Amino acid sequence: MDIREIGEFGLIERIESKLSSSHKDIIKGIGDDASVTQVPKGKLLLSTSDTLIEDVHFSLNFASAFNLGRKSLAVNISDIAAMGGIPRFFLISMGIPQKISVEFIDEFIDGIRDVALSFHAHAIGGDTTFSPGKLVIQITLFGEAIPGYVIYRNNANVGDYIYVTGNLGDSALGLKILDTKDEPSKVEEKFRDLVEEHNNPTPRVNEGRLIAENRIASAMIDISDGLISDLGHVCKQSKVGAKIWLENLPLSKAFQEFSREFTDHPMDLPLSGGEDYELLFTVDKGNVDLLNKIKHGFQTKVTLIGEIVRQDYGISVLDNNGQGYTMKKKGFDHFL
Repeated sequence: MDIREIGEFGLIERIESKLSSSHKDIIKGIGDDASVTQVPKGKLLLSTSDTLIEDVHFSLNFASAFNLGRKSLAVNISDIAAMGGIPRFFLISMGIPQKISVEFIDEFIDGIRDVALSFHAHAIGGDTTFSPGKLVIQITLFGEAIPGYVIYRNNANVGDYIYVTGNLGDSALGLKILDTKDEPSKVEEKFRDLVEEHNNPTPRVNEGRLIAENRIASAMIDISDGLISDLGHVCKQSKVGAKIWLENLPLSKAFQEFSREFTDHPMDLPLSGGEDYELLFTVDKGNVDLLNKIKHGFQTKVTLIGEIVRQDYGISVLDNNGQGYTMKKKGFDHFL
C-alpha cells in the first residue's frame, strides 16, 4: 500500500497502535506536542541519538524491514549499555521516500518493537516527514543510571588491562559476504551466522550493568566504528596509550574458517571493521579477580586483549612475536 493512501496522520496512528505504552513513568506519550516522562528519584538521565541513512549506514538490498527496525534501536541501546545504564524511553523520527510502502513501515516498526520489548524500552514520540531520496532514520534514546555507577571514557589508567565482550570481526565479515551477493536470500547457510551478526547486533546491557554495579571498569565504550578507532577515543580522553595483543582477539569459529575467502587481510576486520557493538572496557589489575567472579553472569564471554600504556607510546597492535601489525584502515569515519 502506498503511504499516500493513508497520509501522514494515518501513518502516525498506525505506528502509535504498535508502539504506544502505559509505563508508569510516562505521563504523556505519543500524540501531543511533547512527551512527558518522570525521572525516578535518585537516578541520572542518560541520552543518546543515532541517525541512519540509506546507502550510508544500511542498504535496503541487504536488510529486511524487520531487521532494520531491530538494528536501528539496538545500536542506541548499545550506547546506554556502554555507560552502565538501562534503556527506558525513545523517540523515533523518519524521513520516508515515496518508494517505501506501508507494509515496509509496518515490518520496520515490528522490528523496533521486538527489541524494545526485549530491553523494556518504551516509545514516547517522534516525527515522520517526506524524504526526496533516501530513507532516513533517527532514534533518540533515554536511559537511566545510578549516580556513581556511570562509566565514562576518560578514566583509563596506565597499567589497566583492556577487555572486550563477545567476538570481534563477525559483523564486518558479514557485510563483506553481503557485498558479494545480489540479495540476502542467496547467502549460503554456512555464512548465515556471520550475516546475522551484522544485521542483528546484541546490545550488552546486562554486561554493562554488572560491570558498573560492581565498579569494575575504569573506562568503557561500545565498539561501533572499529576496535582501534573506539579505543582511540578512550585513549585520547584518558590521555593514555594502549597495546593490543593480536593473538588474543576473540574470533568466532566461523570467522576463522571463512574470513580468508573474502579478504587478504582478515585481521583488519576485528581491528577496524566496526559494528560489533561489543563493550570495550579497561580494568585496574586489582579488579581482575572481581571480574572473574562476576563474569559468570555475563551472557557472552569476556576476553583480555591488551593493556593501557603511557600516552607517548600511542596505540600499537603486536603480533605473537612482539612485532607491530599495520592495518590498512583504522576504522569507520563518516567523512572519509
